[in-house]
Order: sequence, then C-alpha cells, then structure tokens
Amino acid sequence: SGDLPQFVSIKLTRGYSFRKGVWSIKRESSETSMASFPVLDLKGLKAFLSQYQLDEPCHIDSSYRARAHSTCRFHISNPGTAATQAYLLLVVEPNAVDHLTFICSLIEHLVNQDTSVTPCLKNQQDEYISLFGHCPAILFHLPRNLPPTNQNLTTSHCGEIGTFLGKMHTNSKGFNKTYGNPRSLVWLNLAADELLPQLSTGDACLLREQLDRFKSTIDSNPNLPSGPLIGSLFRDQLFFQGDHLEAVTGFYFSCTDWLLLDVAQAVNEWCSNEQGELDKHLTKSLLSAYHAVRPFTPCENQYWQDILCFSATRFWISRLLSSLIPDQAGCPSIQQDPQEYKVRLRRRITGYHPLPVGNPD
Repeated sequence: SGDLPQFVSIKLTRGYSFRKGVWSIKRESSETSMASFPVLDLKGLKAFLSQYQLDEPCHIDSSYRARAHSTCRFHISNPGTAATQAYLLLVVEPNAVDHLTFICSLIEHLVNQDTSVTPCLKNQQDEYISLFGHCPAILFHLPRNLPPTNQNLTTSHCGEIGTFLGKMHTNSKGFNKTYGNPRSLVWLNLAADELLPQLSTGDACLLREQLDRFKSTIDSNPNLPSGPLIGSLFRDQLFFQGDHLEAVTGFYFSCTDWLLLDVAQAVNEWCSNEQGELDKHLTKSLLSAYHAVRPFTPCENQYWQDILCFSATRFWISRLLSSLIPDQAGCPSIQQDPQEYKVRLRRRITGYHPLPVGNPD
C-alpha cells in the first residue's frame, strides 16, 4: 500500500475545532436563517460570473438549499457553437469563509497530488473565493459525464469509488490544515432539539437511541485514524466515463474527522438496494478497493457498525431540516427524501457487512 500518512486520532466528532493551538467547542446552530441567502437565479448568476472570464449563463439545471449552504448547477453556451459547458456554484453563509478556505485548500492539495477532483476556478483577481451577493462562493467546471443509475450500477463502479476514497485519504499526507466537523454530535443534538417535537413517537425514539449510541462511541475514545474528509459522495458528485471514475466534485461537507465517516457515507449511498439493505457484492467491491489502498485497522472494524449508523442518522436528520426550508420564488430547490436514509439506518442497526481484515491482496 506504499507510504501511508500517519493520521492522528483526535476526538473531533464531538464538535471541536482547532485554531492557533487551542481546542474550542464548535457550535453551529441548526436554526440558521435562510433569509440571508441570495436567490440563485439567472440574474444573480450573471452578476456573479462578471467576476470571472466567462460568458453569461444560458439556463439553470438545478439548485439545492440546505441550512448552511446552497448549490446551483447551470450551463454556459459557447459563442458560435451549439455546445454548452456545465458548472457548479457553492454558496455558503457569510460567517463560513474559514470553512470555504479549508475546502479550497484541500481541493488544491488533492489536485496537486493528481487526485481525480474538479478544481476550484479562480476569478479575475486570481482568487478562489468570490461573492454571490454578500455570501462567499466558489465555482467548479463540471465534466460532461453522468453518474450511473441504480439500474446500471456495477461492482466496477463501486470499486472505483473505494479506490478514489483510499487515494484521497492517503494523498492527504502533508495537508496540515484542519477544520472541525460541522456535522458533529453537537450539531446533531441541536438538530434533535428542533426536530424531536415534530417527529412521530417511533422516529423520536430512534433518534434518541442513535444520539446515545454515538455519544457512547465518542466517550470510549476510539483510536480511529483521522484526516481530511470529503464529507459526502452523493450520486450527483461523481462523474463516470463507462466504468471509470473521471472526477469528483462538491466537497460541501469537507472537514477533519475520522476517515471511516467517509467510507460509511459512500457505502450507505452507493451500496444500498431499494429496501435500504446493503448489496453484498457492491459493498465488498467498494470496501476491498479501499482496503487495497489504505488498509483498515482493527479499531475501525470494531466501530464500523456504529459509524455506519451515525452516518445514516446524520443524513436522515439533515434532510429533515432541509425539508423545512421554503422554496424561494422562481428558484425551486431539489427535495431529497429523508425517509431514504431513515430506512437505511434501520437496516444498519439490524445488519451490516464487516470491513476486510488482514493484508490486502
């Protein structure tokens, strides 16, 4: 597996951040007001793109609004041709510049390590971060390829995802910036305070059980390898050419935490069938490919089910919070179904596939 980075195991998932040699609690409220976000429409995009050497947008493909960020996918026409180019805009809260700076630095590091990620575009001031209205934002140029659907997803696709994650985590050697996980247990407890009165009795019990479970996991102080995370690997973040993973974009939830959180999210997202159960062939392909690049530790195997459950809980809850955000006029947001990850959570509680052990082949 080559020269692996020596990741430091630190208790980040409770909600700590590190700044100038001092650990401090990082509390990010789940009640961020969306009123501060500008409307992601063609008029706003035109004004934003004036900061770049790009033409005007021709149409918006989709937009998504969460509590702490918004995204927009759009196309720009090439003058004199019928071809268009796709772009992704990420807009964050005005007080999240530090997080955006971390994201840009991590992406730049990975690009320099020849990792298959889409680079951030620089504006005419040779800077990654621009302003969309009064909010910090970054811009990505997207490949033309599309992710596989559930119908044509193969073990080869999942193997490519596992290899990418393993390389990303090992290629993070030498990246010395840190950023505490914005979706930590602190965040989850704040979100639960808001959501519990609105949940059914069964769902409220399920959430409380998982909060207790993850607190117990953190309190045990497990020696889990930590490092920079991409934070999510959803279907619309990956671009394939046939079976080959060409590029990964997004990095909305990048932070520093247990590497196993990235693996758990990828497995929950890419290896689940329609009933929420893990497909054993897809799961084995993803985990074996990752293990071949960065072998799992015995401690990671011990806590694997706990991390799978926490990851599923985290995205169930974040989708519930996003579902409470009203659409802006003329700018409807994609709605992600919270039930999808709740079902996956219930399945992980009752069964899962263990991590590979021993030396990789």
